Amino acid sequence: MARAAGGAALFLLLAAPPALPQAAGPEAAADAVYPESIAPPPGTQYPCALTPLPRSLPGIPEADRAYVNRTYARLLRATQAKLLVLRAFEDLRDLRAAHARYQDRTERLAGGLEAEAPPAGLEPFHADVREALSLQRRFFARGLALREAGQGMSDVYALPEARQASRRLLSAWGRMRARYPAWTPETKDSIYHHLCALDLF
Repeated sequence: MARAAGGAALFLLLAAPPALPQAAGPEAAADAVYPESIAPPPGTQYPCALTPLPRSLPGIPEADRAYVNRTYARLLRATQAKLLVLRAFEDLRDLRAAHARYQDRTERLAGGLEAEAPPAGLEPFHADVREALSLQRRFFARGLALREAGQGMSDVYALPEARQASRRLLSAWGRMRARYPAWTPETKDSIYHHLCALDLF
């Protein structure tokens, strides 16, 4: 009987259609859609003159536009998450909960970047962006321990991951500038300030 039951189970397993990959949840899908409003979270402000990404991205080839929109939507959301956790670090309030929210939010964003296939030629830019976000996530994880131990924000900003992330964002900017020499000033300024706003310095 056990053999027969096992055989039946095996038959059902083999006869069943292959499992389809699970679609990303609505939150993850929304991360890749550039929002109507770029307002910073309440009680925070961007460190530079951030302007919305132009919808038609003038000066960027059509083949790159969907990728640029998705990537900069994620960069914007990573920046907003950074602003909130920085406020908690600076105020020494709600540290652990704020850090947990930041890590949860940016883990989804990092996963979206990981799954993204950039257009040919944009792979180095994509690698810079992914690594910058990874370094910032490590920076805040290490910074949490310092703040809980009573260290000041100057000690937190001295962590090497902060400067390393900044260098990767600067590199990402250089790659974008070299790739799109014909973009409009509006597109150029917005692209630059998205990377600037994510920076820690």
